[in-house]
Amino acid sequence: MGIVERAIQVVFGDTDAAAAHGPRLGRDEVERRLAGADGQRSLARADLTGADLTGLNLEGVDLSGAVLRDAVLAGANLRGANLTDACLCNADLSRADLTNAVLANASCVRTGALRPAKLREADLSGADATGADFSKADLQGAVLAGTVLDEASLHQADLRGARLPGAMLRGANLRHALADEAVFAGADLETADLARAVCRGANFSGAAMVRANLTGTVLEGADLSGANLAEATLEGVLLRGASLRNAVLTGADLDGVELEACDVAGAD
Repeated sequence: MGIVERAIQVVFGDTDAAAAHGPRLGRDEVERRLAGADGQRSLARADLTGADLTGLNLEGVDLSGAVLRDAVLAGANLRGANLTDACLCNADLSRADLTNAVLANASCVRTGALRPAKLREADLSGADATGADFSKADLQGAVLAGTVLDEASLHQADLRGARLPGAMLRGANLRHALADEAVFAGADLETADLARAVCRGANFSGAAMVRANLTGTVLEGADLSGANLAEATLEGVLLRGASLRNAVLTGADLDGVELEACDVAGAD
């Protein structure tokens, strides 16, 4: 890259991405393409930066590799859409329906509004959702394997049956979330806030939960075997029937916690 090109990139951002995606498309052009006679519903690698796609029907559309930076998709129908490798930085997906959508390896979801988006059974595996707002989002049965959700808000989100193995949730807000039967095996929940979340039968085996806040969390029948709960706050947590086998509890606040009905074999 030459000096001039490098200077342009520093001032204006990544121009290579825009160039590779062709001309920027607005709502009218998007609707024209989707209504084409060939019947192909593809916007793959399209540049939709800042486009207002409010309420648009994008069901089943191929948006793989598309740039949706600052786009407005509030209330849009994205059921079954393919958003693999899409850039969603600051996109507004509030009230959007992403049921069965695929967002694998989607990048730059940072600070985007996804509340209260419908993401039931959506695949967000490997996506970067750092700092994203999923408050009250419907993520039932969603797949978030290896998804980066550091500092994200999942306040009052519905994560029942969701799969988050190996997900990064450091400092995430899961207060009052519903996560019955959810899988957090091997996830990093260091300093995450799960206060008063309901996680009956959830799987936290091998999860890193150092300094996590579990005040009043419902963990009845949950699997916390091998989890690292060092210095975590478990005041008032409900653990009836839970497994804490080989869990690390060094320095954890267990005030008011009843461990009699738990499996604590090998716990430290």
